[in-house]
Amino acid sequence: MSIFNRKIKKKHLEQFALNIAEILEPEMPQIKTAIDLSKIYGIHFMHKPRGIHITRGYGQKEFELINRNHKTRFNLTGISVYNKKEKCFQPLKLYFQSDGLSIIEVENPEYFHRTFDLSQIQKGEIKVEHLPKLENPDQKIAEKALKSLTKEQMKLLELDSTFEIEFDQKLLYTILDMEDGNYIAVDKKGKIYRLNHDHEERLKLIANKPTDFFEIYDGRKSKLDQLLFD
Repeated sequence: MSIFNRKIKKKHLEQFALNIAEILEPEMPQIKTAIDLSKIYGIHFMHKPRGIHITRGYGQKEFELINRNHKTRFNLTGISVYNKKEKCFQPLKLYFQSDGLSIIEVENPEYFHRTFDLSQIQKGEIKVEHLPKLENPDQKIAEKALKSLTKEQMKLLELDSTFEIEFDQKLLYTILDMEDGNYIAVDKKGKIYRLNHDHEERLKLIANKPTDFFEIYDGRKSKLDQLLFD
């Protein structure tokens, strides 16, 4: 096979996603931020609809930032790319997950880079169709571990943004983001821990059960500051 007929590669899509992020930066700077926090992990070709599905990978700290600040799903129209065969700009429908380009709807997706000049992009009238948040399976696990709490106590936790952290083969689920890279988390048995990335003892048990935790926490994170550094 000629090298000119090879299928699209990650490097083509990395540059294309970056080009789009830069064009959209004035009105949607969060897309450029999300792109900078990740790398393309895999490419899959879709048949219904035809297109390219992109999966992205993150480091632990980058994932924490994405999970905290980029909880989005939306379709975007208004971007056109130059079709080299038709000699005109062709509009594309794009889908973003966590502010990162995830799906490009296009015919002949395997050779997207051969049909289009991915460096020639035009921005027209941008329209964004926001989609409902995906169900968070980690949140369900955390809620089960915290079932002894009252509804009022549950509301004082940040369970909408819960995510799983693996530490020394132990699975933990964040319940409070201390907003400095540190967390309060629960395990599946309901034990509560503090996680401090910079402390000599990075993981420390602070309550044997959820109700014990609420003897020291009343909804004010400032009351937990000392716990992070003990």
